[in-house]
Amino acid sequence: MIDIDTAARELEILWSLPGRDCRLQPLGQSGAGLTAIIHTPAQRFFLKWMSDGDPLEAEQDGLTRLAPVVRVPGWRYLGPLAGGQALILEWLELGQSLSRGQWRELGELLRRLHSVPGEQFGYHRDNWIGASRQYNAPSPDWATFFVNQRLAPQWRWACQRGLPAAEAGQVEAVMALAMDWLCEVTVAPSLVHGDLWSGNLGTLTDGTVVLFDPAVYYGHGEVDLAMLELFGPVPEECHRGYGIDPHDPAVVQRKTLYNLYHLLNHFVLFGGGYLNAITRSCRTLLSY
Repeated sequence: MIDIDTAARELEILWSLPGRDCRLQPLGQSGAGLTAIIHTPAQRFFLKWMSDGDPLEAEQDGLTRLAPVVRVPGWRYLGPLAGGQALILEWLELGQSLSRGQWRELGELLRRLHSVPGEQFGYHRDNWIGASRQYNAPSPDWATFFVNQRLAPQWRWACQRGLPAAEAGQVEAVMALAMDWLCEVTVAPSLVHGDLWSGNLGTLTDGTVVLFDPAVYYGHGEVDLAMLELFGPVPEECHRGYGIDPHDPAVVQRKTLYNLYHLLNHFVLFGGGYLNAITRSCRTLLSY
């Protein structure tokens, strides 16, 4: 685990700061890493430190890809620190939760983001969805990509984590049908955030909507809208800003399908508390 004092001294050398002019204030810590505020005489920064640097490299890559289109934290440093790897980001002062007008702004922002085209579905590198690897091998076909690169790996890991046979069979049946469902919709590859739940967005004190912690790839833009509702509905203003009818039966079906990926991932990471949600989603999808 990181030694706070060692990290502070190394940052003083890295940034040519006078001795003892850098201080770290831990925010959260786990066996895999730490987050902290870096205090310097001039400004503050946000530190993410891990023993394995690949997730941090993936996050920096994603932030760089999103930055020309949406407001994201800028990055200051990516590299070794105190025996591990660090990603140092701009410290952002966040305001209140989104107003209805800002939800509409978010919908408009996502529409712009999803207008950024890609040559194929996928990405130039794998990245991470939480603590799970997210595979991004490019594919010209959305149905094949989503089933093989999203649902199938999580299904395998969930089975290894103890997903009961009945639910495993239901997910397998959904995957077989999903190929046909997704082939029926015309989808062009577009840039998506990839991990857009409510905890990965906010507003700055000036009202600007800002996004964090991406797991970017080129996919179907509806995956971002779906995940926004993984833990509950969002104001209709968001959908109006985006220009989509959230009550369209086909949109509702795809939302359930796209969020099954995240429910399986949560089962893999956090256990059986998500089993009932997986069961309900599969039953709903298999009723179509």
